[in-house]
Amino acid sequence: MSLKRQKSFFEIYAHEYDFLTNAANRKVAHKKEVDALIDIYNPQTVLDAGCASGLTSMLFAESGVTTKGIDKSSPMIKMAKNNYGDKSNLSYQIASFEKLPKSFHHKFDLVVCLANSISGVGSLHNLSLALKGFYNSLKPGGSLVLQALNYISIVDGEILPIRATQHENLYYQRFSERKGKRLYVYVNRLDISTNPPNSEMFRHEFENFTPPELVAALKKNGFKKINKYSDLFLKKKFGKTSRDLVLTAIKS
Repeated sequence: MSLKRQKSFFEIYAHEYDFLTNAANRKVAHKKEVDALIDIYNPQTVLDAGCASGLTSMLFAESGVTTKGIDKSSPMIKMAKNNYGDKSNLSYQIASFEKLPKSFHHKFDLVVCLANSISGVGSLHNLSLALKGFYNSLKPGGSLVLQALNYISIVDGEILPIRATQHENLYYQRFSERKGKRLYVYVNRLDISTNPPNSEMFRHEFENFTPPELVAALKKNGFKKINKYSDLFLKKKFGKTSRDLVLTAIKS
């Protein structure tokens, strides 16, 4: 078994991301979440920050919303375009949260940053830069929906299974480990089409932010009417034991 440190699973095997995350089976449930956000905010334009292989962006566009999906990973953007293509109301672009282009300014009714994508910025300084970019990208009165992991709900030092998935001769196991504010996500990829089977282990490290840190950063960058939930339907209030934190905020 080899431990990959320099390149991530998502760079080397971006074309397998949907197999790893079981996107085909997630689509139905995630569509309900996206539809709920559309019902709540009625956006005409959406920025999907951290689009990965494009599912969330596609679901917004499929409902008639003009959508831009961005990700800092060029292999992921390539996969998103391969999966769903550029359409009249759907496009994908390589972009960093911390350095969003000026062409995005005042362009979107809604910015969504889901699935703990915000942890990839790596520091409180970069978090502030990202939130300022989201703020600038919104039209006056526009809204942000930010989904983050409530890492404090995970026992420090505990190995936590995430999910095991399979596609033809490929098997994937994911599990996580919290060490203080840092979260390590491990991906084991097993290819049984070779003899002997080929197993590769990848480790990904993320910097997480506490709910007070996220709220303070939102306020610092001009956001108002900040609310905390534990689900994307925006029905369940956030609690200390909630696994997910969903923050909503408005550009005044």
